Amino acid sequence: MKQKVILIGAGGYAKSVLDSLDPEQFEFCGFIDNFKPVGTLHLGFPILADTIEHFNERAHYHYFISIGNNTHRLDKFLTLQKYGCSLINVVDSSAVVSRFASLGTGVFVGKMAIINSGVTVGDNVIVNTKALIEHGCQVGNHSNISTNTTLNGDVIVEDYCFVGSSSVVTGQLRVGESAIVGAGAVVIRNVEPRTVVAGVPAKLIKEMK
Repeated sequence: MKQKVILIGAGGYAKSVLDSLDPEQFEFCGFIDNFKPVGTLHLGFPILADTIEHFNERAHYHYFISIGNNTHRLDKFLTLQKYGCSLINVVDSSAVVSRFASLGTGVFVGKMAIINSGVTVGDNVIVNTKALIEHGCQVGNHSNISTNTTLNGDVIVEDYCFVGSSSVVTGQLRVGESAIVGAGAVVIRNVEPRTVVAGVPAKLIKEMK
């Protein structure tokens, strides 16, 4: 029997998630979104509620959080946990995930992304289109690995990080908790927690409180 699925969030990222949702495994039922009127249609599917708290039928469905922003995605993840709701993973049919890799829950793996042997991906993580995560990497919870990004072997990306599109992180480095790597950056040294780096090679742009 197919699992009945609702997406939390109906923005641009939701379109990618919906496109990658396996119709043989999942029955998509609609969205929960607080920016669109409840009862209207979006992409041909209903807006079922504005928030998880206001959706009285929540126990009967599985969920995926289709929100790109790490902070907002974390908030929805914690709310779903609070109500005991079940999260699914969405792995596009064109993606390659090694049988020796480990995925948490609520993980998105986009089109033509590659996750190689020995990789560990935490909960509520986005591995976007054409991202490459090489052998032995660790990606922390609630992080976003953007399109066309390369994490070379044994890189550690801690929780709540954002690694921008087309960036490259050299092998065996660490990207600290809540760090941001700018699009197109080439990271050749460790990134400290709660910092923003960008450029070729990547340099410190600012420290966050």
